[in-house]
Amino acid sequence: MSCARPNHICPLCGGPNACAPAISGSLDTPCWCRQATFSQALLERVPAEQRGLACICARCAGFHVDSLTAGGQPTSATET
Repeated sequence: MSCARPNHICPLCGGPNACAPAISGSLDTPCWCRQATFSQALLERVPAEQRGLACICARCAGFHVDSLTAGGQPTSATET
């Protein structure tokens, strides 16, 4: 089992990132972000000292997480 870093803060907005692996301590834990797509431009906004250390939250990634809690697929915030 692999261990996740316990960083629960989004490096872009400073809010909670809801990183399930960080909460559980295991990279084997399913997480909303595995269904998400992160653009290179978004990743480049993460401060250099926090890259690879903290997850971007769903809000900053532009995804709604509500459907995931109901077992659905994530939807882009721009889709209607």
